Amino acid sequence: MRLEGKKAIVTGAGGGIGRAICIDFAKEGASQICLDVNEETVTETVKEVTDLGGQAVAMVADVAEEQTAINAVKLAVDNLGGLNVLVSNAITDIPYVPLTEIDADDWRRLMDVNFNSSYLFCKHAIPAMEKDGGGSIILVASQLGRVARPGRPWYCGAKGGLINMARAIALDHAKQGIRCNALSPGPIETSRYVSNFASVEEARQNNFTLFDRLGLPEEISPGAVFLASDESSFMTGSDLLIDGGFTSV
Repeated sequence: MRLEGKKAIVTGAGGGIGRAICIDFAKEGASQICLDVNEETVTETVKEVTDLGGQAVAMVADVAEEQTAINAVKLAVDNLGGLNVLVSNAITDIPYVPLTEIDADDWRRLMDVNFNSSYLFCKHAIPAMEKDGGGSIILVASQLGRVARPGRPWYCGAKGGLINMARAIALDHAKQGIRCNALSPGPIETSRYVSNFASVEEARQNNFTLFDRLGLPEEISPGAVFLASDESSFMTGSDLLIDGGFTSV
């Protein structure tokens, strides 16, 4: 029970990696606010958590709106008794295209969900964490925050920004007892990743890892548990890379 007594917010909780994080958090004793824009998937996540005996509250909202961050922090304080952990994991996506083919409104929406939401949640979570004695912020980035692939300019930009923003947050808030790290998965077999290809088989072929396979959400969530736990108490401003050797190729 490495997270016993921890109170968490997990955004993107209805997706593959987000759900795996919520389930592992529950197994390790954390209570949590599970937030997603998709009511059906986040409800399924909360059911899986409660079936394990965990405590979770579903919240359906758009992370691009500042009021969502305000409401989520209040929900954590009112229902869980405080806030120690923030996992900023929400994502929206578009097909693989070069920058010249991305509509400006689409670009702004991508950045609002995939980058700016982390700013909004950190802005409102940090004061609550400080009142609760400190905590751990986990910004879910990507191996593509370090390297690039064709057709992913917005993704590489947003994820690279999250990695460096984690360093800056770590510098600014260490004296408040708040740690901030990035968690960078490689290519993971989720419905979002697979949707970029014509079939599951094609998605699996496009893995570019040393193991010649896609990773699984359950291979990423233990990294989030580690970063949320006191086992990583001397770790801040870092990027925990779990990419199957993708960046070694």
